[in-house]
Amino acid sequence: MGNSATIPFSTYQLDQLPVDVIEEMKLRTWARKNYTEESQRDDLWHPVILDEMLRIDQE
Repeated sequence: MGNSATIPFSTYQLDQLPVDVIEEMKLRTWARKNYTEESQRDDLWHPVILDEMLRIDQE
């Protein structure tokens, strides 16, 4: 699976990088198409991607 959405990111930057609605939809769609098990996820992926994958885990 391609990890093209790997973006260096830290929790500190969360408030500094607002994501508009369209960008959020793109990130969530990418997360659904590229879903990986929790143990295989990269902590550097965008928080929206990680959030969507957590939602998938709960479905």
